[in-house]
Amino acid sequence: MTREIIGGCRCGQLRYRFVQDGPLLNYCCHCLDCQKSTGSAFADQLIVMEASLSSEGRRVERAMPRPAGGVSTHSFCPDCFGRIYNVNSERPGMAIVRDGTLDDPSELDPFVHIWVRRKRDWVAIREGVPAFDETPDPARFMELAMARRGGGFRSG
Repeated sequence: MTREIIGGCRCGQLRYRFVQDGPLLNYCCHCLDCQKSTGSAFADQLIVMEASLSSEGRRVERAMPRPAGGVSTHSFCPDCFGRIYNVNSERPGMAIVRDGTLDDPSELDPFVHIWVRRKRDWVAIREGVPAFDETPDPARFMELAMARRGGGFRSG
C-alpha cells in the first residue's frame, strides 16, 4: 500500500512529504547527542528514502562532522528553528526525519532502540523490541528494519 506522509515544522512555514510502502521505520536513539539536539530523553526518528522526500518553504542546512565518521547535514526551518530531517554522507540515499514533525504520528511504533546504555532509567522499552547498548552493526540494523517491512524496502 503506497501512501503519502506529510509533516512540517512548528510554525508551519516548512512542509515536507514523502511516499512510502508498508510500515514506517522509526527507531529511538538514546545517545547524548540526540538528547542534546532534542532537549529530551531520546530522539524518535524515521528512516525515509531521500529520493521520495520533498519539501516546500524555506529551509537552512547545517553540516556537522559525526564522531563515528561522515558528515551529517541537518535541515531546519529558519523561522522556528524546527529540525525536520538530516542526511549522512555515510548512508547515501537515506534521510532521517524527526518523528515529532509528522502531521499524524499515531501509527509510529519503534522497531529498535539504540544507545540504551545512555537511556534514562525512567524510560521503559516495550518487551520484545530489540535494544542495543550503542549503535548496532549496520547490517544488523537493516536486517531488523527489513523484518519490520516484511522483507523489502521500497519507496513510492
